Amino acid sequence: MEAELHVVDDVTEAWVARFVAACHHAVAERGRFVVALAGGGTPLAGYRRLGERLDLPWERLWVTWGDERDVPRDHADRNERAAREAWLDRVPIPPEQVLGWPRRDSPEAAAREHADTLRTAFGDPPTLDLALLGLGADGHTASLFPGTGAVGATGVTIVVRPTADAPARLSLTASTLSGAREAWVVVAGRDKREALRRTLDGGLLAGRGGDPEDLPLLAVRPSERLLVLADRAAGEGAAATGPSPRA
Repeated sequence: MEAELHVVDDVTEAWVARFVAACHHAVAERGRFVVALAGGGTPLAGYRRLGERLDLPWERLWVTWGDERDVPRDHADRNERAAREAWLDRVPIPPEQVLGWPRRDSPEAAAREHADTLRTAFGDPPTLDLALLGLGADGHTASLFPGTGAVGATGVTIVVRPTADAPARLSLTASTLSGAREAWVVVAGRDKREALRRTLDGGLLAGRGGDPEDLPLLAVRPSERLLVLADRAAGEGAAATGPSPRA
């Protein structure tokens, strides 16, 4: 699948507008909207905008996260905590439809339990309507870090240890992310420019064949659409390499 690249002035406005449209479409077509959210700082402004809206069918939204740090659930570094504070706790989503990663005696136990939860809620293998992703300056997406072997993992979830002294990461596998109907990669900031260029040149755009072990986003192939939304700081010089955009 060839990615679509859109370089935009306001990346938050771009992905939130698409999110609203996708939510309405999924609910009309399938009765619910199933989303795996991204962590990190880039999507937070969008989460705050969504938290101000009460005009969407939030009771039909189902949420999980593409990855999480294995830290206590009230820890400031939890992706779930940030999204709840900015958005999810401000709108009427039924609590049982917010499927955060559990905290257990080991990250492996948490990953196994979460895989079972997702299979029960979304099928085996789980089917997502949307995987919202970011891109790190080192090229990682979700917690699929280059050089760790994580990109080749099978099953639904994986435990990743990118460094020896950092908390373990819990992540959906590339195959689970590829089970989404659509994946959107939201990229902002000059510090992401080189990672985006390498990923695009490495194979995210047609006609090239990079190594997913070095560029993990290459392993994410949703069934319907792979969309890259970049602000001008991240996407400068890349716009001409992408296919013609569509809405």
